[in-house]
Amino acid sequence: MAGGATVGSGRAYRLDPHTLPARGFAPVGDEAGSAFVIERERAIVRRASSGDAVSVPVADYRGVAVRMESTGDDGEVRAFVELLHDDASLTLRLAVTDDPYEISADWQAWARALNLPLLVVGQDGSIGGPLAGMGGILAARPLPRRRHSFFADRRPRFLTRRKAGRAGEPARIAGREIIARD
Repeated sequence: MAGGATVGSGRAYRLDPHTLPARGFAPVGDEAGSAFVIERERAIVRRASSGDAVSVPVADYRGVAVRMESTGDDGEVRAFVELLHDDASLTLRLAVTDDPYEISADWQAWARALNLPLLVVGQDGSIGGPLAGMGGILAARPLPRRRHSFFADRRPRFLTRRKAGRAGEPARIAGREIIARD
Protein backbone atom coordinates (compact mmCIF):
# COMPACT_ATOMS: atom_id res chain seq x y z
CA MET A 1 0.00 0.00 0.00
CA ALA A 2 1.57 3.32 -1.00
CA GLY A 3 1.30 5.95 1.73
CA GLY A 4 0.15 3.56 4.41
CA ALA A 5 1.26 0.47 6.22
CA THR A 6 -0.05 -1.92 8.79
CA VAL A 7 2.09 -2.31 11.85
CA GLY A 8 2.48 -5.12 14.36
CA SER A 9 0.08 -7.99 14.83
CA GLY A 10 -2.66 -6.64 12.59
CA ARG A 11 -4.39 -4.85 15.45
CA ALA A 12 -2.51 -1.63 14.67
CA TYR A 13 -3.06 0.30 11.46
CA ARG A 14 -1.43 3.55 10.36
CA LEU A 15 -1.47 5.76 7.27
CA ASP A 16 1.42 8.21 7.00
CA PRO A 17 0.28 11.86 6.78
CA HIS A 18 3.64 12.92 5.33
CA THR A 19 3.30 10.83 2.15
CA LEU A 20 0.21 12.02 0.33
CA PRO A 21 -1.66 10.64 -1.53
CA ALA A 22 -2.34 7.98 1.10
CA ARG A 23 -4.30 4.82 0.30
CA GLY A 24 -6.28 2.82 2.80
CA PHE A 25 -9.25 0.60 3.49
CA ALA A 26 -12.15 1.48 5.80
CA PRO A 27 -14.28 -1.40 7.10
CA VAL A 28 -17.91 -0.43 7.69
CA GLY A 29 -19.46 -2.67 10.35
CA ASP A 30 -19.85 -6.22 9.01
CA GLU A 31 -20.07 -5.00 5.41
CA ALA A 32 -17.27 -5.12 2.87
CA GLY A 33 -16.19 -1.51 3.52
CA SER A 34 -14.52 0.86 1.12
CA ALA A 35 -11.09 1.65 -0.29
CA PHE A 36 -10.01 5.28 -0.30
CA VAL A 37 -7.30 7.66 -1.46
CA ILE A 38 -6.60 10.89 0.45
CA GLU A 39 -4.98 13.80 -1.34
CA ARG A 40 -4.44 17.35 -0.04
CA GLU A 41 -7.58 18.73 -1.71
CA ARG A 42 -9.89 15.72 -1.90
CA ALA A 43 -10.62 12.19 -0.78
CA ILE A 44 -11.77 9.54 -3.23
CA VAL A 45 -13.87 6.78 -1.65
CA ARG A 46 -14.65 3.62 -3.64
CA ARG A 47 -17.40 1.56 -2.01
CA ALA A 48 -16.93 -2.19 -2.33
CA SER A 49 -20.65 -2.97 -2.05
CA SER A 50 -21.76 -0.84 -5.01
CA GLY A 51 -18.46 -0.24 -6.80
CA ASP A 52 -19.08 3.48 -7.23
CA ALA A 53 -16.45 6.10 -6.45
CA VAL A 54 -17.20 9.35 -4.63
CA SER A 55 -14.86 12.35 -4.70
CA VAL A 56 -15.23 14.47 -1.56
CA PRO A 57 -13.38 17.78 -1.05
CA VAL A 58 -11.28 17.71 2.13
CA ALA A 59 -12.93 21.00 3.14
CA ASP A 60 -16.26 19.11 3.51
CA TYR A 61 -14.86 17.05 6.39
CA ARG A 62 -15.49 18.33 9.91
CA GLY A 63 -11.96 17.64 11.11
CA VAL A 64 -9.48 15.03 12.26
CA ALA A 65 -10.97 13.23 15.26
CA VAL A 66 -9.45 11.03 17.91
CA ARG A 67 -11.67 8.39 19.54
CA MET A 68 -10.82 5.93 22.31
CA GLU A 69 -12.66 2.70 23.11
CA SER A 70 -12.09 0.25 25.90
CA THR A 71 -11.46 -3.22 24.45
CA GLY A 72 -12.25 -5.31 27.48
CA ASP A 73 -12.59 -5.57 31.24
CA ASP A 74 -8.83 -5.49 31.79
CA GLY A 75 -8.65 -1.72 31.08
CA GLU A 76 -7.07 -1.91 27.65
CA VAL A 77 -7.81 1.04 25.37
CA ARG A 78 -7.77 1.22 21.60
CA ALA A 79 -7.30 4.64 19.98
CA PHE A 80 -8.58 5.66 16.53
CA VAL A 81 -7.73 8.67 14.36
CA GLU A 82 -10.44 9.36 11.80
CA LEU A 83 -11.22 11.89 9.12
CA LEU A 84 -14.69 12.79 10.37
CA HIS A 85 -17.58 13.51 7.98
CA ASP A 86 -21.26 14.17 8.71
CA ASP A 87 -22.10 11.14 6.55
CA ALA A 88 -20.79 8.13 8.51
CA SER A 89 -20.07 6.18 5.32
CA LEU A 90 -17.53 8.86 4.31
CA THR A 91 -15.66 8.87 7.64
CA LEU A 92 -12.19 7.47 6.97
CA ARG A 93 -9.98 5.63 9.46
CA LEU A 94 -6.40 6.96 9.41
CA ALA A 95 -4.76 5.15 12.34
CA VAL A 96 -5.60 2.52 14.96
CA THR A 97 -3.39 1.48 17.87
CA ASP A 98 -3.54 -0.01 21.33
CA ASP A 99 -1.13 2.62 22.67
CA PRO A 100 -3.02 5.93 23.09
CA TYR A 101 0.21 7.90 23.62
CA GLU A 102 1.44 6.87 20.19
CA ILE A 103 -1.60 8.27 18.41
CA SER A 104 -1.34 11.96 19.38
CA ALA A 105 1.50 12.71 16.95
CA ASP A 106 -0.47 11.22 14.04
CA TRP A 107 -3.62 13.09 15.09
CA GLN A 108 -1.84 16.44 14.97
CA ALA A 109 0.14 15.61 11.81
CA TRP A 110 -3.03 14.71 9.88
CA ALA A 111 -4.72 17.93 11.00
CA ARG A 112 -1.71 19.96 9.83
CA ALA A 113 -1.40 18.08 6.52
CA LEU A 114 -5.08 18.55 5.61
CA ASN A 115 -5.52 21.94 7.33
CA LEU A 116 -8.48 20.72 9.40
CA PRO A 117 -9.34 21.26 13.08
CA LEU A 118 -8.59 18.73 15.82
CA LEU A 119 -11.72 17.06 17.23
CA VAL A 120 -12.34 14.71 20.15
CA VAL A 121 -15.10 12.08 20.11
CA GLY A 122 -16.34 11.33 23.64
CA GLN A 123 -17.38 7.98 25.06
CA ASP A 124 -21.04 8.92 24.54
CA GLY A 125 -20.42 9.80 20.87
CA SER A 126 -20.47 13.55 21.37
CA ILE A 127 -18.01 15.49 19.25
CA GLY A 128 -16.06 18.22 20.98
CA GLY A 129 -14.69 21.10 18.99
CA PRO A 130 -11.04 21.92 18.76
CA LEU A 131 -9.33 21.79 22.10
CA ALA A 132 -10.43 24.96 23.91
CA GLY A 133 -7.66 25.32 26.43
CA MET A 134 -4.13 24.44 27.34
CA GLY A 135 -3.71 24.78 31.09
CA GLY A 136 -4.75 28.28 32.10
CA ILE A 137 -4.48 29.63 28.54
CA LEU A 138 -7.51 29.64 26.29
CA ALA A 139 -6.76 28.77 22.70
CA ALA A 140 -9.18 30.43 20.31
CA ARG A 141 -9.06 32.06 16.92
CA PRO A 142 -7.14 35.33 17.19
CA LEU A 143 -8.91 38.62 16.68
CA PRO A 144 -7.93 40.80 13.74
CA ARG A 145 -4.78 42.74 14.53
CA ARG A 146 -6.04 46.04 13.26
CA ARG A 147 -9.29 47.68 14.07
CA HIS A 148 -9.65 48.95 10.54
CA SER A 149 -9.11 45.64 8.75
CA PHE A 150 -12.88 45.40 8.33
CA PHE A 151 -12.81 48.54 6.18
CA ALA A 152 -9.75 47.56 4.15
CA ASP A 153 -11.72 47.05 0.94
CA ARG A 154 -13.96 50.08 1.37
CA ARG A 155 -12.19 53.26 2.40
CA PRO A 156 -8.69 54.33 3.32
CA ARG A 157 -7.95 54.19 7.02
CA PHE A 158 -7.75 57.95 7.56
CA LEU A 159 -11.20 58.40 6.01
CA THR A 160 -13.03 55.96 8.27
CA ARG A 161 -13.98 58.68 10.78
CA ARG A 162 -14.93 61.33 8.24
CA LYS A 163 -18.45 61.87 7.10
CA ALA A 164 -19.29 62.58 3.51
CA GLY A 165 -20.25 66.22 2.87
CA ARG A 166 -23.72 67.36 1.97
CA ALA A 167 -24.25 69.27 -1.24
CA GLY A 168 -26.63 72.11 -0.57
CA GLU A 169 -27.43 75.39 -2.26
CA PRO A 170 -24.31 77.55 -2.50
CA ALA A 171 -24.34 80.65 -0.27
CA ARG A 172 -24.68 84.04 -2.04
CA ILE A 173 -22.48 86.78 -0.84
CA ALA A 174 -23.58 90.34 -1.63
CA GLY A 175 -21.58 93.49 -1.00
CA ARG A 176 -19.24 96.10 -2.34
CA GLU A 177 -15.79 95.17 -3.52
CA ILE A 178 -13.01 96.85 -1.62
CA ILE A 179 -9.80 97.51 -3.54
CA ALA A 180 -6.81 99.18 -1.99
CA ARG A 181 -5.54 102.11 -4.16
CA ASP A 182 -3.01 104.84 -3.50
